[in-house]
Amino acid sequence: MPSKHPRIAVTSDPELASAMERVRLATGTREADATLVRRLAVAGAQAQLEARDARRAAADALLGAMDAGDFDLDLDAIDRLNEPAGAAR
Repeated sequence: MPSKHPRIAVTSDPELASAMERVRLATGTREADATLVRRLAVAGAQAQLEARDARRAAADALLGAMDAGDFDLDLDAIDRLNEPAGAAR
């Protein structure tokens, strides 16, 4: 279909083909490959941005709780948990 927007080439390798097939089976969509790839790319970009925002919010909340003294973190206990089994201190 003609478009004023530039096109991009995406190789339909086995991993992409498998992902598209899984989406088709899960959703019943009958979209053309290009339409499906475009929709998934847009949705994936939005999901990545939302995940980034959620990570930032979680880090801000954690740092805020630590600054307010509402978070008791025993760094020595964490170090002990991360020691290899049988390691002596």
